[in-house]
Amino acid sequence: MTESILYILGIVAVAIGIGFSIGLHELGHLLPAKLFGVKVPRYAIGFGPKLFSKQIGETEYSVRLIPLGGFITMIGMYAPAKPGKPEGAGFFSGMVTTARHAHEEHVTKGDEGRKFYKLSVYKRLIIMFGGPLMNLVLGTILITIALSGIGVQQRSLTVAQISDCVIFNPTAQQACNPQDPQSPARLAGVQPGDKIVGYNGQTTSDWQGLSSMLQPGVVGSIQVERSASQITLPITPASAMRAKIGPTGSIEVDSNGDPVLVKTAVLGIALGTELKPIPVSTSLTQAGLSVGQVFDMILNLPQQLTDTAVSTFTGQERGTSGAISIVGIGQIAGEVSSSETVSALEKLSTGLLILASLNFALFAFNMLPLLPLDGGHIAGGLYEWLKRGVFKILRKPAPGPADTAVLMPLTWFVFILLMAMSAVLILADIINPIRF
Repeated sequence: MTESILYILGIVAVAIGIGFSIGLHELGHLLPAKLFGVKVPRYAIGFGPKLFSKQIGETEYSVRLIPLGGFITMIGMYAPAKPGKPEGAGFFSGMVTTARHAHEEHVTKGDEGRKFYKLSVYKRLIIMFGGPLMNLVLGTILITIALSGIGVQQRSLTVAQISDCVIFNPTAQQACNPQDPQSPARLAGVQPGDKIVGYNGQTTSDWQGLSSMLQPGVVGSIQVERSASQITLPITPASAMRAKIGPTGSIEVDSNGDPVLVKTAVLGIALGTELKPIPVSTSLTQAGLSVGQVFDMILNLPQQLTDTAVSTFTGQERGTSGAISIVGIGQIAGEVSSSETVSALEKLSTGLLILASLNFALFAFNMLPLLPLDGGHIAGGLYEWLKRGVFKILRKPAPGPADTAVLMPLTWFVFILLMAMSAVLILADIINPIRF
């Protein structure tokens, strides 16, 4: 019963975090829009029927049923047709015309100068970039709190286990052979539960510091705490191939997902783990890497969707590094929250990392230069800015605003494609969820 409650609480917590992330994204558009005088009739978290709404001033704020995004409504989002150019009556032309006249019901006397397309290019770019920027900043804050505030699981200096021997290459051999040398720790008399506090008279507080002092084949002395007493033991580290540990304390892997092995001085001990904060600079670096990974995932999204669909409809197990939907995110949060082997701090850290990843995904996806995404509007603004510059150099009259309304057929295609992708991932997460 308790496990089920924790599972549900994990889903609810992440759902609230997602809602906050979407709300902050739209706030990134809303605040500069209002600052620059654009009329914003609606601000919504979610799509579809309203669950809650409140009118404040000229803007209606609402929460809606389908939690797949959000939006703000700005009058004059698209420039009108050029004077003398007739509006088409065909299906695609109708899309363009509808876009041009969208939200005219909110235009009242005195609003002509408050339309979005009438702003200078740099103001429009600020408004459209404001949303993704909010997600980038929030994601960076969350990952920094998780990694530098709470910490990551790293090796402690408390000995958990003593090896009987030294295995030179653990990828080729798992068990001790008679010819393998006895481990230095066993020869020195180190015991499980000992806490390593120094080496050769120098104090150390982490494994990285200790390992940098070790030299294969060179006799040293290790200081350990045992039963409230400090003991010094002579020890000679051996040389063996071991997995390379990255700056966050995790094992580095190659392109095939296999551990990267390096020749290392070893003592023949297995250390326990503990949560340790990492430097803020490392967290910021990790944030940058996470954003890069999202862009890489987007580039490989067609293949990932294909693999997901094939595995789902053929009964194969899905890969753990593939794309997931909001349903899959909730499932992971629920599983972590209900786990009995994960501490409360680790659960909090994992939740923050999930939300950080989601915000990086929102940033990356919205920066794609495709309408209706923010990146499409940004691309339109940059095109207009470049065009104005070229016209100025050629001493031609300044061109009008970029006519992005003509891209509405492509916009609807992208929108339908995004919805189809979401449907595939949601279905896969329900039928064939990722197993960790």
